Amino acid sequence: MRMVAWLGTTQPSFQIAMESLGRLVGVWMSRTTVWRCHREVAGEIEQGLTEEEQALSDWGSDAEKEKEQVAAEAPVSEHGSVSIDGTMIRIVGESFREVKMVSVSEVEQGAQSNSGGEARESEGQSAVQLTHHSYRAVLGEKSTFALALRAELVRRRVADVAILTTVNDGAEWIWNVVLCYLGVNRVEVLDWSHAVQNLAKAAAAAWGEGTPEAHAWLAQRKAELWAGQVVDVLIALQKLPRRRKERRKAIRQVQEYVVQHAERMKYGQFRAEGRPIGSGTVESGAKNVVQWRMKRGGQRWSPDGAQRMLGALGELHSGRWETACQGRAKAA
Repeated sequence: MRMVAWLGTTQPSFQIAMESLGRLVGVWMSRTTVWRCHREVAGEIEQGLTEEEQALSDWGSDAEKEKEQVAAEAPVSEHGSVSIDGTMIRIVGESFREVKMVSVSEVEQGAQSNSGGEARESEGQSAVQLTHHSYRAVLGEKSTFALALRAELVRRRVADVAILTTVNDGAEWIWNVVLCYLGVNRVEVLDWSHAVQNLAKAAAAAWGEGTPEAHAWLAQRKAELWAGQVVDVLIALQKLPRRRKERRKAIRQVQEYVVQHAERMKYGQFRAEGRPIGSGTVESGAKNVVQWRMKRGGQRWSPDGAQRMLGALGELHSGRWETACQGRAKAA
């Protein structure tokens, strides 16, 4: 049954899982049977995760009690990276509903680029590599996600790391969650790509999208931003040509965005400290962990079915499938 459930998780659909099972091992069963096997196994996985998460709510901020409730899984050793994001899936009887997701990774130092960082700039990375990723995704409100986030942080023993970086886009709800659930030793970083995208909006509003003036202005701002010269970027934004109506509004919004996130845009300092500056791990997780299986043409999910699949996908892509199937130990 576990193998059938694994196929139901790893294949694009239960129909394809059914066909793969028949071709691989000569065992033919209906699509409905594959779905039922997946429902049972994934339901047990999700139940185990939910029980751990609910248990944490009884212990407030008692770190030792938290560790007793949630066993360690691939604990981060020295430098942890945490990123949060949301993605959408289609729910039966609705249009779309948001899935909230966290990724936790180990930060390792990589080789320096020969071009002074330019080769990695487009990826929002400097001389670092993120490894040992884990994921937890839930369908629900921020309060539901908060418990799931908290358990994943405990599972990876993030509170014990010496260095902690959290890289996210500019969504207010994400930074509110970070404030509540990540430790005071965290360093907050605005995702590099999102910062550049916002500056590109200002350039387009000022000079016209795709114009040589816009391209030159943005290139200079990127160079300043890469060095962490946020004040210079703000001055350049203030000196942009005055525009009217929507174009003026777009420039003002970018100015406010940079002011709001200025402390999270010290990219020169972050790179010197060996911190990641891109949230690509959670963004690729949203695509390759969630969307590839749950957002294919014509797919619609019941809320319970979606939650079961999200739990199974998270444990699968975190390398914890066997542990999850066998049941979670209650002691670290």
